[in-house]
Amino acid sequence: DGNTCPEVITRTYSVTDACGNFINVTQTITVNDDILPTASNALTTNVECIGDVPAVDVNVITDEADNCTAAPLVAFVSEVSDGNTCPETITRTYSVTDDCGNSIDVTHTIIVNDVTLPTASAPAAIAVQCIGDVPAVDVNVVTDEADNSGIVPVVAHVSDVSDGNTCPEVITR
Repeated sequence: DGNTCPEVITRTYSVTDACGNFINVTQTITVNDDILPTASNALTTNVECIGDVPAVDVNVITDEADNCTAAPLVAFVSEVSDGNTCPETITRTYSVTDDCGNSIDVTHTIIVNDVTLPTASAPAAIAVQCIGDVPAVDVNVVTDEADNSGIVPVVAHVSDVSDGNTCPEVITR
């Protein structure tokens, strides 16, 4: 059947003399592919957002080869995250298997690392008459915060800094 290992082939020869006497002799040929297929790990994929992680794709393994099997089978085995964020490393494992069941594992590393800064516009400047009229901190005055991940970033108050002058005093919040 060609796909079992080891495969045993029995070859029979007939030896005949001039008088027609003959005997059959046999030769046993054992085919046993015990050499592993080969393949390289896939190139590392870098993305910024978890939503950009590509789907599982056996075609990321591009150089699978074997000494006997013309096209070894590439199959998805597993996916493991390191559990971190910024960066998160996802390791996908694929197997490469020949017709005799010889198999190796190769990996595809995906790094998720958002390096794009969030965006927001500064709130409009305001003028007040007295220091007591300076409004309380209100993070809701920042209204257009955004991030490439699609998740709304957190707005937090960092500081109020006075220029130290009076009449006018400029406070940068």
